Amino acid sequence: MKIVVAFSIVCSSVVGPAEAGHYRNSVVQPPPATQAMVDTATVKVLTGLTVQEFEAEMQLMTQALGLSCGSCHARGNFASDANPRKLAARRMIEMTKGLNTQFFADYKPLEGQSRLGRVTCFTCHQGDSRPKTTP
Repeated sequence: MKIVVAFSIVCSSVVGPAEAGHYRNSVVQPPPATQAMVDTATVKVLTGLTVQEFEAEMQLMTQALGLSCGSCHARGNFASDANPRKLAARRMIEMTKGLNTQFFADYKPLEGQSRLGRVTCFTCHQGDSRPKTTP
């Protein structure tokens, strides 16, 4: 705190109060943090997402299907492919990615929307584990 105040006093006497405020703010700002990417060795389809985006997508899927994580993932080992529902989910995600690439390539999701695109699990499932509509 004393260093910032001293720096402000020196800067304001050299460059004026308006410019000193600019320098004071830039000194206090931390460098931008880089976000960790999802481990692609175990993630086969939802690649290219940050950990935060990946977790948000998984939450959107559970809501869209009306299921919990354990419905598709093996208990205690999320990377396991032992549950056939997980393989079915991968095929469905590949299908939605294909539809989005083909028909909605320019779509930019808003904050809180799926990063996968305009067509999501909810498009067909609407909160149920079985699709209410067919593609």
